[in-house]
Amino acid sequence: MKIFSVFFLVVIFSIELFSCRNDQQDFGPMKGINYFSRHDAFGSEQISFENAIGILNDTLKKSAVLSVDANTFANEDGSAFTGQVVLSVTGDYVRGFMALNSTPTVSDNNPLITEGSVYFDASDIYGHKLKIASGKNLTIAIPGGSVSAQNQMYYADDNVKDPSPANTSLFNWKESSTDIVENYLDANSSKYFYKLKPAQLGWVSCSRVVTNSNPVGLKVRVWGINPIFATNTAIYLVPKNSKSVFRLWNYDKPSNTFSLDKPYLENGTDVYIIVIASVRHFKIYYSREECVVGANTFKTVTAAEASLNSIASNLYSL
Repeated sequence: MKIFSVFFLVVIFSIELFSCRNDQQDFGPMKGINYFSRHDAFGSEQISFENAIGILNDTLKKSAVLSVDANTFANEDGSAFTGQVVLSVTGDYVRGFMALNSTPTVSDNNPLITEGSVYFDASDIYGHKLKIASGKNLTIAIPGGSVSAQNQMYYADDNVKDPSPANTSLFNWKESSTDIVENYLDANSSKYFYKLKPAQLGWVSCSRVVTNSNPVGLKVRVWGINPIFATNTAIYLVPKNSKSVFRLWNYDKPSNTFSLDKPYLENGTDVYIIVIASVRHFKIYYSREECVVGANTFKTVTAAEASLNSIASNLYSL
């Protein structure tokens, strides 16, 4: 009986030890946030169609309108593709979702005002990757705006679906040198749209550069998250008066503070401070607080455990 008891304890201990090790290795980094956001609440919408036919004015779940000309897609090596295309579209039109999906609005250290970002990915029915053929492009119209505002189309610098939060460099947008965003009023719906025509897959954004005459920075101390690292916690500033999202990348462990490495914000700007963290055992921590930058150059916030659905509901109002 003693032998069995000892054996049973050893088995239980081994399972727990393995679970903890696996948990720390696979979920300790902040990729857990991207795992949740991409694979749970914000799954991509998939559209299937024959490459030889394309699609015309397909209205997506978030009210964007997508059109694809015939033979727009090619194999990864550039050769002609014949068959069914499975196109995945993930849209971030709300600033809170941009924060949750790690897509700050910065281009070469210049702050951007954005009207939304969209991620495209394509494959055949067997999962083989496709790309947009040379000389072709997609056409997507995203809702928003009332007048033409000199927006440009931006591509994500690395164009990966889940930007690595452990990467200390900014998620950077590069302006397209040829694509000007068209703003138009749809006669049928009486709504304004921004029309983008990306010639490559990955992240694209409808944005414009802004300048601040009196820029300031901010430091944020975070409590309530255990353990807390630069790789499992993200702090975002979301200005109330513009569609922008900036991430505080610099983390000083002794003082437990995150800081904005460039002074993107205008003195006196009202912002939301968004804290999102993932720790072991699939736990997510969250906080949203208000602050006036300049009046406060240092802010302390406390995050609490929350479900992804509650976070999504909270961020949707931004």
